[in-house]
Amino acid sequence: MRRFIKISTLLAVALSISCRELPDYLVGSNTVARVGKRELSTTEIKEAMPAGLTGEDSLAFTQLYIDKWLIRQLKIEEADQLFSSSEEDIERLVEEYRQSLLMRKVDQYYVDEQMSEDFSDEDIAEYYNTHKADFTLDRTLIKGRIVRLDENYRQRTKLKEQMKRASNSPSADKTFIDMCEKNNFPIFDHRTEWINLTDFLAYLPIVRQQDYSELLNTLGVQEMKDNTSRYYFELTSVCGKGNVAPLEIVKDNIRRILITQRRSEIIKSHEQAIVSDAFANGHARIYKSPTKASTPTETSADTTASDTNITNEQN
Repeated sequence: MRRFIKISTLLAVALSISCRELPDYLVGSNTVARVGKRELSTTEIKEAMPAGLTGEDSLAFTQLYIDKWLIRQLKIEEADQLFSSSEEDIERLVEEYRQSLLMRKVDQYYVDEQMSEDFSDEDIAEYYNTHKADFTLDRTLIKGRIVRLDENYRQRTKLKEQMKRASNSPSADKTFIDMCEKNNFPIFDHRTEWINLTDFLAYLPIVRQQDYSELLNTLGVQEMKDNTSRYYFELTSVCGKGNVAPLEIVKDNIRRILITQRRSEIIKSHEQAIVSDAFANGHARIYKSPTKASTPTETSADTTASDTNITNEQN
């Protein structure tokens, strides 16, 4: 309630002061605040207010909007005073920014109209094979599987043999998984996805600084143990640091590259088309730079369109 009274009082005071401050200036009946001859109306605040705000939330939004409006207007006034000598530069920057926004809107219009992000696997593979040097790994990636079992498990040898057979036989793989599930042995299966070697090793009892290069060069099921558990693991695929990354790892990145390229092609094609059309119908022209011997002469449309990519009229 105090907050309601405070905000309401502030609004009332603002209205009262704004009416008394400049009696020779006409203040509208819905004016909430004023800086110089700039007014903030209740209509503007209502239009800016998010739908559904009521009570104190509505009042809080109103007070914040007024505060920001006042600060914005006062800063603009201050900027006009401080930088009046550089007004032309500011106007030039504003105009350049406006033109830049308009150009981007035009580009986006034609991109939205013509863009297709539906690149085939063949498109992606072709780019990958042509630019493999761009996809060098900065880390080692692996695919593999780990099972952790109790050190005292009596059938651990049988389980290890079953794990070896599982790589080549779906039925053997199912038997292996059933044995693990029956004994509540956790399986960390990353055979269908590439993961960082360090993430894979985090499941194993490897101490820091331990040399694991031999581990990467060993085929088949390997074994480690600690005080309470034994670990059977197998690396099914290894892609070492410095090698070309597997296609499946960089596929999404390549798709983004192709989208960027396609966007650039659409924009460039449109630019070439409007330049050619403008020269063809006489709407645009380029003049040669003045020389000591002669005055500017007009360049033909055909020559201009083929010899330059930039439209510029020099007077």
